[in-house]
Parts: sequence; C-alpha cells; structure tokens
Amino acid sequence: MPCRVGITTNLGRRKREWESEYSTLRNWETVSRHRTRSAAQQKEDEIAHFLDCDAHHGGAEPAYADWWYVYVFEHDGY
Repeated sequence: MPCRVGITTNLGRRKREWESEYSTLRNWETVSRHRTRSAAQQKEDEIAHFLDCDAHHGGAEPAYADWWYVYVFEHDGY
C-alpha cells in the first residue's frame, strides 16, 4: 500500500489538499512537530526511508513558522 510523508505549517489545509488528490487517503497521522523547517525536513526524510514512503522536498510553505508538522498517510495510488 503506497504511503506519503510530508511537512507543513497548516495540517488542516494540507490534509484537504491531499484528500482532493487522493480520494482513497486514509490513516492520516501527525508524527511530530518541530520548531524549524530543517528539523522537520530531517524527520520527514528519516520516516520516508524507514517506511519506504514517497516524500519530496520543496513546497510553498513559509521559511519561518511557529511549528512545522510531519505527517504520514496511506492511499491506493494514483
């Protein structure tokens, strides 16, 4: 079963965006939160490697935020 890991500053908005792309999205989980983007990015990489999930750096998130969240979810593919 395919899975995806990512980071965001706004969990609700990001989950809605993924739900519009993957109608089979399930098992959404917030894994951790971090004070810096770089710490969240490092955790995303670790989790993606450990779970063998897709993850891609980038995105239009701000350079600074109070919290960065790492999330993971499963889906049935494209």
